[in-house]
Amino acid sequence: MAKEEPIMDGPKRMQNELKLMMEYKDLSQLKFVEAEKDNIYKWTALLMPKDPPYDKGAFNLEIDFPKDYPFMPPVLHLNTKIYHPNVNERGQLCLPILELEHWKPTTRIDNVLQCFVATINDPQPENAYIEEIAGQFVNDYQKFFKTAESWVARYSAHRPSDQELAAIARRKKRAAMK
Repeated sequence: MAKEEPIMDGPKRMQNELKLMMEYKDLSQLKFVEAEKDNIYKWTALLMPKDPPYDKGAFNLEIDFPKDYPFMPPVLHLNTKIYHPNVNERGQLCLPILELEHWKPTTRIDNVLQCFVATINDPQPENAYIEEIAGQFVNDYQKFFKTAESWVARYSAHRPSDQELAAIARRKKRAAMK
């Protein structure tokens, strides 16, 4: 029975963390953090970076939690194409906090997402998934910047205005009340 406890603790912790995330103001660049209907193990969010070259776009984020969370780290995945040294072609982010040897069960998802947002806004070429982009970031920043900016224009999701965000939030609130 003791082996089942981590699995039993996971959903309760995830529900608490999700509730905190919905109230959390320090992650203002992540909008609509929510669990999929009937699946607490899969969350989605809309990343709206504040720093150039990514500040003109929005990026769809998936967060997949393993069944034995918090003893294993979640997996973050950008479903929107991005030109970034720390994100591979499948949208996976190279983030040391999520590596098994660095993961601690006491790490909360808001800490993970703070690291994620910081890395998107300030690429870390020393933790690159794509060495070619990291080299360009270090050696020819102007070319990196222009390429990243063009990818944002071409591939990013619609970036909602403040008015659109407010309208979406009202619709979600009304739907939750039904």
